[in-house]
Amino acid sequence: MTDHVRVSAKNRMVFKKKVGPLPQDRPITEPPWKILVVDDDSEVCLLTSEVLRGFVFEGRPIELISGYSGRESQSLIRQHGDIAVILLDVVMETDHAGLDVVKFIREEYGDKNMRILLRTGQAGQFPEEKIFEMYDINNFLEKSDLTSHRLKTALRVALRAYRDMRELDDARKREGLLRQAADAASLAKTNFLHMMSHELRTPLQGTKGPFEEFKDQFHLFTGTRKLRALIDKLGDEALKAQFSSSLAEVTKEVVEIAEQGLTSVEHLLGIIEDVLDFSRIEAGKLALSIDVHSVAKPIDEVIHLLRPLAEKKGVSLTVTITGDYSVRADLKRFKQILFNLIGNAIKFTAKGEIFLHVSQQDDFVSFRVVDTGSGIPPDKMEAIFEAFEQVDNSPIRQAGGTGLGLPIARELVRRQGGEIQVQSQVGVGSVFSFSLPLAAKHSVV
Repeated sequence: MTDHVRVSAKNRMVFKKKVGPLPQDRPITEPPWKILVVDDDSEVCLLTSEVLRGFVFEGRPIELISGYSGRESQSLIRQHGDIAVILLDVVMETDHAGLDVVKFIREEYGDKNMRILLRTGQAGQFPEEKIFEMYDINNFLEKSDLTSHRLKTALRVALRAYRDMRELDDARKREGLLRQAADAASLAKTNFLHMMSHELRTPLQGTKGPFEEFKDQFHLFTGTRKLRALIDKLGDEALKAQFSSSLAEVTKEVVEIAEQGLTSVEHLLGIIEDVLDFSRIEAGKLALSIDVHSVAKPIDEVIHLLRPLAEKKGVSLTVTITGDYSVRADLKRFKQILFNLIGNAIKFTAKGEIFLHVSQQDDFVSFRVVDTGSGIPPDKMEAIFEAFEQVDNSPIRQAGGTGLGLPIARELVRRQGGEIQVQSQVGVGSVFSFSLPLAAKHSVV
């Protein structure tokens, strides 16, 4: 049965009254949904309250708040602050009072979550399509065609949308807080790495000097020269030869020990420099000095440093440059990229050969480091460019390193306008290639 309740012609509404008790299947632990009813006809507000008595959504009841003008509704919105849905009349103290409230909610008050259900008894004055285009509302209800069932259905849809938007907002806020925490942790890590690297670098540099002196100048030490002078004064030639041989053995042993110590120091300094570079990259403080450089000389310098390491392993190192190329690059970082890639090839090549091929490809110079080493498993092809990742992370892995060389190399290549790529087959070898802009095609900056 449908009861027709007549109010003013402007606000004629038809409600199907079906009031039931408030369900109490489970205890209510959350606050009620706040619903604001705004209409200049107090009978409409009262009737809405009667119709929605006992209304529950997702186990939570509603709290109805009534306002009788657009101006009063703005005050109520500011006062309560967490209104889920507003049932809003359009024509009140002015013909557009309700629409003014919509503007206030969305623009001045800045609430994008509150669901706005416009109710009007003069629908013809406000074409529904035009209203939806011009104003951020969520439903348009004509009072003359509004039953209790339709009102409750519209309210449930609105509350569901409000809940979803609030949950989305909360998720975004949590994501923002997590991002801030992650950024703070990353900055703290970067600062710590930078500080510790500098703290370690200073004593290591102090250690490097004595090793270099033992390696290169042990024969010039005062004690060594005095001992040599005493040996030279010996009249017995056989004894002199014996002591000279012993001194030569001591000198050789000292030099070998110094070389081992110097190698270890250089290795540690290289690791620290990698960590420093990584921290600079993460902090966005890695500065590059881009200029035009011929590729031949830097390549010669890098090969000169690395060839002894390759020869020590019985691995040949061959360079092929097909032209007289110049690139736009940071000279120090260009050599660092070459050193990392060729050094890695030597590290992972137990026997065979390593090639560096340099050629032109369009507006770039291509550098291809080809080895006959152990190769990289397919599932590690991308991981090797991640910080601290290794092809073999087991405690007994044979190749050392921090896992920073390739990530740094890729970032350096990208920042100089190139790309780095890898192809590999386990047991066959790998090809690391990178490109840098050809200088002839670019103006100097």
